[in-house]
This record gives sequence, C-alpha cells and structure tokens, in this order.
Amino acid sequence: MKKWRVLLGFGSETGQSKSIAQGMVDIASDQHQICAEVFDLDEVDKQFKLEEEPVMVIVTSSTGDGEPPSNASKFWRKIRREKNPQYLSHMKYTVLGLGDTNYSNFCNCGRVLDRRFEELGATRFYPSAWADDAVGLDLTIEPWLEGMWPALKETLAKIGNPTETSINSLSESVTQLNLTSENKPTVERQISSSNKFKSDIDNITYSSNLAELTVLTLPPKPQHSLSINLIESSEDKNLPSSEINYHHSILTRRECLTNTDAMKPVMSVDLQLSEDEFMFEAGDAVKIVCANDDNEVHLLLKRLGWLGKASHQLDISISPDNTKKSAKIPAHIPPMCSLQYALTNCIDIRLSPRKNILRLFVDCTSDEDEKRRLEELCSKEGSEIYIKYILEEHLSILDILNHFPSCKPDIAILIEFLPALMPRFYSICSSPLDDTRRITFVYSVLKFEPVNGRTYERFGVCTNWLNKIDIGTKVSIQTRISQHFRLPLTLDTPLIMIGPGTGVAPFIGFLEHLNLSLKSIDGFDVNNLNTWLFYGCRHRQHDFLFEEQIQMYQQMNVLKHFFVAASREENYPFRYVQDQLKANGNELANLIYNQKAIIYVCGDIKVMVRDVRETIAHLLQEHF
Repeated sequence: MKKWRVLLGFGSETGQSKSIAQGMVDIASDQHQICAEVFDLDEVDKQFKLEEEPVMVIVTSSTGDGEPPSNASKFWRKIRREKNPQYLSHMKYTVLGLGDTNYSNFCNCGRVLDRRFEELGATRFYPSAWADDAVGLDLTIEPWLEGMWPALKETLAKIGNPTETSINSLSESVTQLNLTSENKPTVERQISSSNKFKSDIDNITYSSNLAELTVLTLPPKPQHSLSINLIESSEDKNLPSSEINYHHSILTRRECLTNTDAMKPVMSVDLQLSEDEFMFEAGDAVKIVCANDDNEVHLLLKRLGWLGKASHQLDISISPDNTKKSAKIPAHIPPMCSLQYALTNCIDIRLSPRKNILRLFVDCTSDEDEKRRLEELCSKEGSEIYIKYILEEHLSILDILNHFPSCKPDIAILIEFLPALMPRFYSICSSPLDDTRRITFVYSVLKFEPVNGRTYERFGVCTNWLNKIDIGTKVSIQTRISQHFRLPLTLDTPLIMIGPGTGVAPFIGFLEHLNLSLKSIDGFDVNNLNTWLFYGCRHRQHDFLFEEQIQMYQQMNVLKHFFVAASREENYPFRYVQDQLKANGNELANLIYNQKAIIYVCGDIKVMVRDVRETIAHLLQEHF
C-alpha cells in the first residue's frame, strides 16, 4: 500500500513537544500508512519549504512569557514578516499546543501560530487543540490524536487525487487509506488470579479497575533509528562539546540566606562572567547548564547492570535499517563520549518517562505481572493512573525500573529515547548598573523523600549540582530576556511587586536598579517613587530573605511600602501575601485604576499566582 506524506513540525524547549512529535511519526506509519517527516520548525527553508507543503501538523510548547521555543523562533519570524495574505492558501494544517493554565499566556506560541497560518490563507483540516500540563497533557492529546488521524487521512485522500473528481475515485482513495477502520494496537491477556502486585490500595503497581480488563489499547512501539555500540577504550572522551550561544562564568560565592531552623534552606550565589558579551537587565532570568547527581547515575548504572561499561565510549550512528528521513544523531551527546558522561551530563534521567518509553519497557520485561502493569500504565485506559502515579509524583526512570525488577532495557533505548538534560532557569536578583560581569541569583534546596512511589531520596537536579560544585568551578550560562518583566521607562510609575519566598529575588534586582538609576538622573526626586513590595515567608525569624537589603532600601526611600506575610507563625494576622493585599485593598485598587500601576508577581505558579490573581480581581470589583 502506498504511504502518503505529511509534514510534522515541532517547537520544543524541554523536549516534551519533540517526544510527542516523534511518537506521532510511529503512529502515522504503523497504524495509518502515512509517512510523517518530522523537523524542528526552525529547519524551515533548509529541510522543508512552506510554499511546497500541502499539509502540515504543528506541535509546539511556549517558553518565557509565551514566546516561541528556541528551535521555533526563526520559523515564527518568517511567517510574522510575510506580507502575502495568500502565502499559505494551498495548505491544510492543524496545531497541537502544549502549555499550563497556571500561566497567563497559556499555549501562546501555538495560538499565535494557529492564528497567523489562518491570516496567511491556510485552512485547518482539523480543530487545533491546547493541552494543559496543569491537569495532564494526555487528557487532551489522546482524544485529539484519535480524531485527528481520520481527518488527516481524508485530507490526504483528497489532495492525493487532485484531478480525479468522481465519487468513485475519492471512495477508492479513502478505502486505500483505511479511513473507516482504525488499526489500533491492542493486547489481550488472561486475568491473573495470583497477581503479585494485588493490593487493597491502588498504587503505582496495582489498580483494581484496570486489573480486570482483558483488552488494553497500547501506543505503537517506537521504532529505532540509531545504531549504538559500546567501545572499550582507555582514552578520556569525557570533555564536553562547546555549548553554542552559551557564556562561561565562574562560581565565586555561595551563601545560605536562611538559618538552621528553616524548613527549606535558600542559597545565594554569585557568578563572575569571563566575557563582556553577556547582556542582561533587571527582571531577566539566567539559564544554568547543570549535571545529574553522580550517585543517582551510579544507582541507574547498577540497576541496569552497566557499572562495568560506564567508561565505555558510545559509538552512535544512523541504523542501516532506519526508515525515518528525519533521523538524526542526538546533538546533545558529544561524539564518542563515555556512557557515564552521557548519563551524567547529556540525558535527563530524572524527568518522568513518557508512555512511549513504558511501551518499550513492556518488551524488555520477563515477569508477566510486571509486563501487564507496564501495559496498563502506557495504555489509553490507564491515562488517569499514569498521570496520578507517575507524572504527579514525579517518578523517574530509575523509580520505574526499581518497581519492575525484571525489566532489562538495553542501552539503545535510554540513549535514543530519553530527552536531553535541559538547563534550569533562575531569576537574576542583581542589576547590571552595579556590575555588568556579575550576576546573583538564589535557589531553594529541594529534597524529595522516598514516598508515594519514589524509591530513593533525591534533591533538585540543578540546585543539588550548584550545592556540590566547588568555588571556582566553571558554569555555562545563557540569559533569558523577558519581554514583559521589566521596569517601566518612567521611574514615577507605581510598582506593585508580589514575591513570596525566592519569588522576591527579581524585585531585589529591581530595587537595586532603581537606586542606581536615581544616582544618574539629575533632578529626579526619590520621593516621586511609588514602590510596594509584598513578601511572604514561613517564619520571619527563620527564612526572611534579603532582610538587610530590604531595610536599607526602605531607609533610602527607594522602597516606600513593605508588607510581610508569615505562614507558620502563630497569632500573626497575615499568613499569606493575599492577606496583606486584602488589608491594603483600597490603596491598591486606586493605584491600579487611577495611577496605572504595574503589577509584578513571581513565585509558585500552581497555587500562589492563581490565588493572587483572584484576590486582585476581587479587590477591583469591591472598590470600584
């Protein structure tokens, strides 16, 4: 049967969109006889030309304040600048956007691409969709895909017969594409009466509602495109490849800002830049290139029986059996580096494995009960338990392997299908007016206990790395320029800054920047500043961050109004920043309505930001 072709473009900052797009390639080929060619969106005009593509499917996330991911910015600039309103009139398309409704610009990149394609004359062959990571991406992705494939096949059938207009011809094309009968992979198993995982309480290894099902719908098994060999060698191949567009800095200071009674230690660090080209402003974030924990890598190598191969070099090439036109050797793994180096510096071994990994694990598992449970976790029927027990509890690849001891995946699976280890972002809390070659930021030391399915104690990937490296260690960094989290051009604009915990960090940078700016402006009266800072901590005696700096800016009249909430102090009337906002509701509403104040919020996106947004909306309704 002839395979029809479709272009699949992805924009991905963390690897999520890329993983989904690659999974769609396998589904297209295995279940629908469609050849999907997948490319970074920024490969436009190199690997594909929009004016020559009749059908395109886009999968993209957003980054920063809703901007395109780093591998989609060129693509966005190209279509944004296009003047011809009929440029894409020949194209049928759809968009799958990934986002998080806790952020104000939910799926912004996907939405603007979707709107721009329509403005340039393209026509949707299937409604675009917006998957929400706050509730689980798969809750949107799976039903969207289920409806998208038939619509895509019908579209390809029509395009594939442009000169044949008869009903019979179209009917034959649709039949050829198997439009009416979906070829979904299923697995049938007898119910085991002696399931070793059987439990009165549902958990990662057992769910009573799934244990009775005899048929499960599985995702297609991903196809390998790489050939990976381990070569024993005594040469040192652990030197990292040069990070393009990254700058080099040196760790010069690390200091704990909290006392020993604090529940969560907070550290402040300085990085000294070794070059002048690094540009940043108050409000920007810094991207830190980090490494996985050595002990966690050791545990993974030990669990897989690969300790004796840790120093072996990875020889990665395109498999001679590969059928994917877009197959590439992973750019994030340096040529001929050691297995140890790849797992430590290149591959994300902490991120919860996607269903395509679990599907591969099924065929690597010998125990029938373990195999059955892995099938449940990656099945369509098991979507809710996958979210509940793996995604929400942040289980790692090692956790999964520990729960299913008979699973023995080969090295190729981890190297090819695990995502790249991505840099982490931290808000800069210093001003370039003080020192253009020094940046300061803070982080909380995160610790995760071995509970709720997690099988070993762990710490935050980047924060743990920052805590362990020696003073003087080189750190690769990149700035993330914020388009909106910026001080206004006029210094007398009222500022309402809300930042509990480490969320106060960028506002310390704001206050430092304002103070230094005042010194360079003749005639500006500091009394014209109108700055409000709402800060929250657990206990003012234990984890009050930047207390001395805040008091200094108050004394200098740079910070006019300061309010503290303390969530763990008994008999203290203001537990959360929302309580302080309510106590100052009339003044804040007046600032917002009548003086055009700018509101800045930094902190926990899942709870605090949502509650602050609702509080401010209520204040405005109440007072105006």
